[in-house]
Amino acid sequence: GHSKDSEAISLAAVKLESENGEIQRARLLLNRARQQCDTAKVWMQSVQLEREQTNYAQALALCEEGLGAHPHFAKLWMIGGQIYMEQTPPQLSEARRFFERAVRACPKSVPVWLCAAECEILDGKFPKARSLLEKARIKNPKSELLWLRGVEVESMDGQERVALHMMSKALQECPSSGVLWAHAIDLEPKPAQNAKSVDALKKCENDADVIVAVAQLFWRDGKIAKARKWFMRAVQLNPALGHAWGGYMAFELSHGDPGQQRDVLRRFCAAEPNQGIRWTRSVKKVRNWRLKWPQKMMAYLEEYWQNVLEFKPLDKEIEALLKGEELAPADVSMEPEVKDTKEAKEERKIAPEFFEAAERFAGPRQGWEFKTGSRGLGYYKTDPTKQEQRIKEEPL
Repeated sequence: GHSKDSEAISLAAVKLESENGEIQRARLLLNRARQQCDTAKVWMQSVQLEREQTNYAQALALCEEGLGAHPHFAKLWMIGGQIYMEQTPPQLSEARRFFERAVRACPKSVPVWLCAAECEILDGKFPKARSLLEKARIKNPKSELLWLRGVEVESMDGQERVALHMMSKALQECPSSGVLWAHAIDLEPKPAQNAKSVDALKKCENDADVIVAVAQLFWRDGKIAKARKWFMRAVQLNPALGHAWGGYMAFELSHGDPGQQRDVLRRFCAAEPNQGIRWTRSVKKVRNWRLKWPQKMMAYLEEYWQNVLEFKPLDKEIEALLKGEELAPADVSMEPEVKDTKEAKEERKIAPEFFEAAERFAGPRQGWEFKTGSRGLGYYKTDPTKQEQRIKEEPL
């Protein structure tokens, strides 16, 4: 009805002002919006604006006022607690008290329980985190994320055996959870991981989380072509899964050429992923809010794949893209350029039987390679003789 429309219009106007750095104007618009259409989302954006400006006292005052009007709006509870945790130094006892109220108000919200546990983890109080998560699981049975965090708390506390035991209980309760199976593979000692991945694939063969875990095993074992296929499959199964793109990008930065790296980055930007625990944890940090998509990827890589970034220097152009720089107009479209060299003309002449256009990867094919080449995206026939020749001809 009326308030939904006016909410959308108000928030769009606010977004525009704050993206242009017009903070005071955004603040006034939100002020008016709270009076006109007192919706939970308008309160939330009001809090987020002050939070981003590090006006914590004002943000928390708005948060309390908003919760007065919308006492069961989980996101406001999460944000309020996070604001206490974000301060320097973190106000953990205030956060703890705030989350005690939060879980009473929203006992069925898994993210609220996870935030409450996060506060204890940050404080190094693992027994407290453990008991919170147990309570949460009683109120929210079969929640894969509550089980996962429980297992992670045991690992952080150095309780490896307990973690493994808990993981098997978790998988009994959520037998087809890809998130849990992917972590179960990680928990095993290295030699047992491949066997565990076979179990995982039996239980959930088309789950992107599991596919990513398997891709990483192939990568670890030096099976580069297989790893690439599995990363590709993961982002096709679920293009919204951020850490799948993160792993795929890290992999291409290690083993791909700049063309492959750029292709993954382009597809990642088009997918605008918003899922995956590690991914959302990274992009939801206040300092990452305003980043462009390639910069979000860079922030994620710096957090989780630092070893890859240190392993070999990035290609200059890829580095510029990841830093959010726009390339020359010819490159912005990211379309493969049509070259008019003699070889390119030759390639185009013989191409029909060597190329099959495909919008997306449709599985591996013997003797064909899926890529963006001179004829665009699709399957290209691989010609082993030509490849050897090219290696011989390339000057060292």
